[in-house]
Amino acid sequence: MLRSSSRVQTVYVRLMFSRIGEIDTLNEKYQAQASIEARWQVEIDKILPDLSPEDQTRLTAGKSVSLLKYAESHWTPQLYIENAIGDLKEQIRYTAKKYRQDNQVYVCEHRDIKGAFWEKLELHHFPSDVQDLSVSVGSMLYNDRVLLAPDPHNGSGVNLEAFVDQQEWQLYAYVDSAQRFIDEFDLHSAANDEDDEPSGSEDRKRSIITITCHAARQSHYFYWNGYSLIFFIMLSSYTLFLIPPHQMANRIQSGCTLLLTSITFRWTVNRSLPTISYLTSLDIYGILGIVYLVINVIWHAAIGGLLFEYVPGFVSKPDLKLVKIDRIAFCVSFGIFIITHILLLIWLYCVPLKHRRDMQKRDDQLKLTKSRKPANNNGPSNVKRNDPTSSYERIPIN
Repeated sequence: MLRSSSRVQTVYVRLMFSRIGEIDTLNEKYQAQASIEARWQVEIDKILPDLSPEDQTRLTAGKSVSLLKYAESHWTPQLYIENAIGDLKEQIRYTAKKYRQDNQVYVCEHRDIKGAFWEKLELHHFPSDVQDLSVSVGSMLYNDRVLLAPDPHNGSGVNLEAFVDQQEWQLYAYVDSAQRFIDEFDLHSAANDEDDEPSGSEDRKRSIITITCHAARQSHYFYWNGYSLIFFIMLSSYTLFLIPPHQMANRIQSGCTLLLTSITFRWTVNRSLPTISYLTSLDIYGILGIVYLVINVIWHAAIGGLLFEYVPGFVSKPDLKLVKIDRIAFCVSFGIFIITHILLLIWLYCVPLKHRRDMQKRDDQLKLTKSRKPANNNGPSNVKRNDPTSSYERIPIN
């Protein structure tokens, strides 16, 4: 029979992303293999009877010992992965160790997982976006029994070498850990409310901890095959002003061809993105290009109509007032075109690319912190404690 405790048990969680697989933007998911370590404090008297004399000596000396069939007869936090898609491949084992920091014995649940994980991808700044790749670990027990918290002594981490999508994404070494709670809807509580009976489970929540790594999209492809092509299409539309205004049909025909080309190009780009209810930065730029082309086509039709109405013979000459107005319209439109792109470049640097600079700064700080660890006066044990990969013994998952 499983032994349990009525007090709130704090479980410290850390996670190591062993391998990040394909990031599927279209279906909002990614593949990953990770190792989760969850540790909680126990009384040494509760686990000593299950250990051999040799393991008891090792545990007392501060060394890690394996606990076989621990979950069959002892309390566990009953962890699960909240954002997993389908069935995960899992391997679970338990160890015990006496930590020098507080001289207490902790049981550690080592969980190696492999599978697909759902992630809501924010594409407002596509293709200059930085995506969060997270694993959310929860407990089947309520927060009055279990409280999940980031491990204060062993930070989470990510293996940058085992990253499949290096051609499309840049993975950062910095990893976030966040604690949150989710409300639990109790059907029995709803039934009690109808009978005007009080319920003691209204405020119960489940504790969730989310460990997140970050990946920036390699956006050079979209800059050259997205932004630059739209830019050249818009820029080509201004060559139509060199056609005499009385050749209105040629101006409108060429302008409409560029307009249809721009619309077709937008459909092609949108095929690689999920259906979302908002516009990405590339969408806004593409729509802006279409607006420019539509305004130019309308202007060519308008100036041609005015020439046909007020100029005898429908022939434009350089000294005509309407021709001079057409040249002024070209200068004003092209000036707005240049100013708009200058503002877009400033926005690109200050908003989407700022997130990348912040992540790079955090990466540099993390590397600087690791480089200073050997000079720490607390001894080798402190160096090992702060190393995100020090306490993992990963088992390959087939």
